[in-house]
Amino acid sequence: MSTIDTIIFDLDQTLLDKNQSLINFAKYQYERFALHTFIADRDEFIAKFTELNNRLLPKEDVYHELIGFFKIEDALFSPLLNDLNNHFHQYSVGFPGMNEMLLSLKQRGYKLGMITNGREFYQRNKVNALGIMELFDDIVISGAVNLRKHDHAIFQLSLSNLSSSSAQSVFVGDNLKADIIPANELGMRTILKSNDHSIKYPDAICHDLREIPAIIHRFSA
Repeated sequence: MSTIDTIIFDLDQTLLDKNQSLINFAKYQYERFALHTFIADRDEFIAKFTELNNRLLPKEDVYHELIGFFKIEDALFSPLLNDLNNHFHQYSVGFPGMNEMLLSLKQRGYKLGMITNGREFYQRNKVNALGIMELFDDIVISGAVNLRKHDHAIFQLSLSNLSSSSAQSVFVGDNLKADIIPANELGMRTILKSNDHSIKYPDAICHDLREIPAIIHRFSA
């Protein structure tokens, strides 16, 4: 069995707690733009904002839907959208153990990569806000390379940038279709971030990021 020397991560809902970050930002926008004028129940706005963003719609469509659903005045469309683009990263939070886990892997000499779908400035701002940019040897963002997961080509680009082989690499992600299946098809070992241990496709499953170094060690044993 090949010795593992490279670990490549997804970002959203793998390292970054996307759901909590969306909740944090929705609370801020509700107050910042006095949305109580249109929506009496703050929790209803938070739930709808989170739901629409988790559907992976373009951000323009998210705000068009929010404005239509809650009858928010049209003049707030551009200010709300621009505020998201400029400030969402300030409300981004990582999952517990993220920094500890990444530092542990880095100290053990692993090459660290990231593949994330999204707009380049938006994803890069989130990585910077998490304070983990300097820990990564390479970051591939779909908006910068005109490729998206689950396309094999974006995984191959990351491996090439890292001068790594699939046989010596592990991919860590939260999505079977976008992350785990294509990585497995390319010959990478895979770790699914999930609470559901009944899923058979990945090589390993964990919910706590702090478990990852030990899992990777077992891959090479």
